[in-house]
Amino acid sequence: MKVNVKNSPGFKVVFTGFLAIVLMIPLVMVRGLVRERESRREEAIQEVSSRWGHPQKVSGPVLVIPYRHTYVEKVDGRNVTRTTVENAYFLPETVAVKGSLVPEKRSRGLYEVVLYSLRDLAVSGAFTGPNFGKLGIAGDRVLWEQAYVAVGIPDTRGIPRGVTMKWNGRELPFHPGVKNAGIYRNGIHAPVPGLRGAARGRFEYSFVLNLRGSSSLNFFPMGKDTSVEIDSTWPHPSFTGAYLPSKRRVGDDGFRAHWEVSHFGRNFAQEFAGGEVPSQEELDASSFGVRLFMPVDFYQKCERAVKYGFLFISLTFLAFFLFELFNGLSIHPFQYLMVGFAMCLFYLLFLALSEHIGFLPSYAIASCAVMALITGYSAKVLGTHRRAGAMFGLLFGLYSVLFVLLENEDYALLMGAGILFAILAGVMYLTRNVDWYRIRLGHREAETAVDG
Repeated sequence: MKVNVKNSPGFKVVFTGFLAIVLMIPLVMVRGLVRERESRREEAIQEVSSRWGHPQKVSGPVLVIPYRHTYVEKVDGRNVTRTTVENAYFLPETVAVKGSLVPEKRSRGLYEVVLYSLRDLAVSGAFTGPNFGKLGIAGDRVLWEQAYVAVGIPDTRGIPRGVTMKWNGRELPFHPGVKNAGIYRNGIHAPVPGLRGAARGRFEYSFVLNLRGSSSLNFFPMGKDTSVEIDSTWPHPSFTGAYLPSKRRVGDDGFRAHWEVSHFGRNFAQEFAGGEVPSQEELDASSFGVRLFMPVDFYQKCERAVKYGFLFISLTFLAFFLFELFNGLSIHPFQYLMVGFAMCLFYLLFLALSEHIGFLPSYAIASCAVMALITGYSAKVLGTHRRAGAMFGLLFGLYSVLFVLLENEDYALLMGAGILFAILAGVMYLTRNVDWYRIRLGHREAETAVDG
């Protein structure tokens, strides 16, 4: 008897598998679109931040004192003495920071950007007198009159008005830039007088800083003991960096966080000179602070959903194949392809709606629309409304599982593995009595009974 290869289960499995792989092309395109839209959002954030203030990292203050450095080098076989001006850096004994972070949202097209203002950030503490003996530098080489205090601020455009420092009771204005202080790239500085011969002295300082920034705020532990206390009305803080707050309170009305950090946790000394200046990487490794977390990041959820696309298409094709197997149907590959395209369209609808109405409503609308489309199509393809209802139940289960996986990232792998095991066990049970060598699809007389 002549066997029609196209009606053999093996051919249908291979061909539908090929269709599922082909449908990876639109899934990859949707994933690329997700990344493109996410990139546009980042561009919007950068554009707004550039006009308000980038993420800020407040560092300092540091006492910078220039000195003359003399060395000898050979030039044409002769010893030549040269003199350059280097900087010595002295970090404070104590740094205490306290202030309020006032957040606000700004929109750029479809995208929201979190900005903030630091209101009356009070910075205070004390320096001990600079001891050049520890650095092996003679006192007569020190340029005391050029001493200044530098404060590192990466984006000084966020400073709305002038800043004045109290230095042992004297008011000293800050000026733009950090002069030639190699420890900081950007910031402000204030010349300080009266340091000559003050190795055993103590210098108290304080200043109030108002600062604008976006997304995150960080600090550096520049003192032997550094204390930072920040409160805000933002309800979704993400504490980042090398240190977590020693005390914190987070609620719907905002947060309050308090850090206590000693100098033992950083990789640079309390005083250094010349080539001993810590690198930016060393400074960043010791920073700590808070990021204003946006709790609904639908782009990440869209991308995670697309990762399950091939699996969901394959499971839906498997369900149609089982209908063919047990009901004597013959479903054309084109009909499989239409169902696959409908499932791919879910991710595009989900992405497009998420940008306007958020994650939950967009997921509900997109999944219901696709389920209704495939169920209505299945009523004709599968021949009865009962079978179409069974297909609806399968799709409802799949999209319910996907929703749970997206909402519970920590348990996604465990849940996914368990669900796949259950599906495989069910398919193996249903097909345990099928004689795969004799069965042909699309012929009711070849329909195989399933034992209870």
